[in-house]
Amino acid sequence: MPLKLTIILLFLLLPWCITCAVLKLAGVPWLTTGAVAAVLLVFVAVTALSMGPSPSQQQPVAESTADPPLEAAALGLGASAIASLPVYKYKEKRGGGGGGEECSVCLGEVKPKETVKQLPVCAHLFHEGCIDVWLRSHGTCPVCRTRVNAATVAAVPASVEVVVHTDQAN
Repeated sequence: MPLKLTIILLFLLLPWCITCAVLKLAGVPWLTTGAVAAVLLVFVAVTALSMGPSPSQQQPVAESTADPPLEAAALGLGASAIASLPVYKYKEKRGGGGGGEECSVCLGEVKPKETVKQLPVCAHLFHEGCIDVWLRSHGTCPVCRTRVNAATVAAVPASVEVVVHTDQAN
């Protein structure tokens, strides 16, 4: 039997035996003796379990194995990378009825002539202020979680306006 288990059993049984002997000498009825012993037994068990593993049983903490892209994505983008995203005036061509684009950050509708930013890789569209705030604390697209970084931002050709076709009939 392992030493730790033997010690735990000893601490669990010892209070029971001592309590029973002392209470019997004092003339306390058996039912009360059992109740007191049970309370002491629970107290000793909880104390033993709350001590946790001994230092020799604790496993060393491994170095972080998280992928750097995930860590960087959690940190967000720098101000220069965010500022280098192209800014557009939103223009909507309506062909048959249907709403405009929706900003997934604020859940508001993107209206014509509003300033928007379109992410380079996935081409999702957002209000300029909304996506700027998002990218300061996240390095990914709020819709598809595609990583946005300085390399992808620099590869985007600048244009004057974003036109979104909402005509689903064609």
